Amino acid sequence: MRIIYMFSFFFILIIIQAFYPSDLSAQSNDHYMYTFERLVQEQRYDVAVQIIENNQMAIIQRVAEEKGTYEPIMREYLDKCLSVLRDEQTTDSEKSLAAQQTMILWDAMTSDNAPLWTSWKYELDNKMNKLLDQKKVSQHEMDEIVYYVKAISPVVKLHLNDEQFQDYQQSVSVLANNHQSYNEIELEETFAQISKLNIDTLNNANAHYTKWLIFIVFGFIFLSLSYVAWAKYRGETT
Repeated sequence: MRIIYMFSFFFILIIIQAFYPSDLSAQSNDHYMYTFERLVQEQRYDVAVQIIENNQMAIIQRVAEEKGTYEPIMREYLDKCLSVLRDEQTTDSEKSLAAQQTMILWDAMTSDNAPLWTSWKYELDNKMNKLLDQKKVSQHEMDEIVYYVKAISPVVKLHLNDEQFQDYQQSVSVLANNHQSYNEIELEETFAQISKLNIDTLNNANAHYTKWLIFIVFGFIFLSLSYVAWAKYRGETT
């Protein structure tokens, strides 16, 4: 009889687990972020939104405990992400990008080693080096670079002032919108402005990432100039 009771108890637990939407409940650790990422990948946007809504205070509190000055930026990107996911007019790619930005930013703020950030850094390094060695760059290749650069842009924002970050976004916009007639002098001015990073950031806990950001921004602006020149050449020869 005792065995029957125990079997019944565990059977009931299994039934509850199967039908209770545990993804929606507030979770006690960081697993909710990875659950959120998985749900977006599966295009289960409504459930992903509820995950963030149910755990938003925990996310903000965790960031505040780690780096209090970054809390407003985390709030900004959480709100932006929720807005994109709720909007039926945004594409799957836009929803994926918003989720990736949120994940990368959260990871950079809460993880000392930032494994997610390191992974994106490695992939972007490889893509940048490959394209910089090519004589010609396809639009598809540029779209990939733009996606990666946009994905890491929240982390870039942590290290640039508002004016520098605006210039950085403007450079991304050049490639994203394929502006073949973009003023190269204006791009060079953007390059000069972004290169004036505050030297104090090299002495903080994220010094390694800041140095890499300098490299990747330089490479990205150089790639922008190369692409504009290539696009003009292509236009003249067609």
